[in-house]
Amino acid sequence: MWGNPTYYLELVDSTQEEAKRLYKRGKLKDGTLVWAETQIRGKGRRGRKWFSPKGAGLWFTISFRPSLSSDKLQLINIASGVGVSSFLRGKGLDAKLKWPNDVLVRGKKICGILTEGIFNGDKLEFCLLGVGLNLRKSFGFPSGLRERITSFEEEAGYIPAVEKTLRDILNELYHSNQLLKSYPERILSEYRTLCETLGRKITFEKEGEILSGIAEDIDDRGRLIVRVEDSFEVLSSEMLLKVGE
Repeated sequence: MWGNPTYYLELVDSTQEEAKRLYKRGKLKDGTLVWAETQIRGKGRRGRKWFSPKGAGLWFTISFRPSLSSDKLQLINIASGVGVSSFLRGKGLDAKLKWPNDVLVRGKKICGILTEGIFNGDKLEFCLLGVGLNLRKSFGFPSGLRERITSFEEEAGYIPAVEKTLRDILNELYHSNQLLKSYPERILSEYRTLCETLGRKITFEKEGEILSGIAEDIDDRGRLIVRVEDSFEVLSSEMLLKVGE
């Protein structure tokens, strides 16, 4: 089970970066949890800043040895989105997914997921799965961000017990990623059912050109298939610029 050993920090630049430092010191193990009260340089997709104020949410990274090849790392995001949404839906929240790495409630972001790999040469040694879940209402977030995000407190009407919430989410993440190993199509099917990106207009960048199309499907590597006029493009997460108008 994930979470052994656990490194708890009151303050850190980023739980992802701390996991990388543990790796360099030879202390990273399969299932290592890095959990922080506050991140001062939390990060999201494409290097964007992830605001992680003290007491506002759960900020953590799980490190594990993946069974997938490096070209299928996006499937970790897919499985983990399913896991987080399963936890939230179990609490009565109508959680949906936005490709490639967001969990939404009522169209607002409640959780972000970031997957990175640690490589030894060409070999993928560890997957770093970073999760940021907002727990408290508009707590320490910039005013311009508040209208686009939500929290567990706002949606459920109460602040959950932090440690139990962490354990429950870890259980869901472990289960969904284990299921990915044996039944990837089952995970992809559940993701497609919950994914609000499908059917919407997508703007993306390819070889320096900005293109738009309609999101049609998710392929077996977790990539987004977009119809552009009479052809199809397959997007990695780095290519996506915007969902919707």
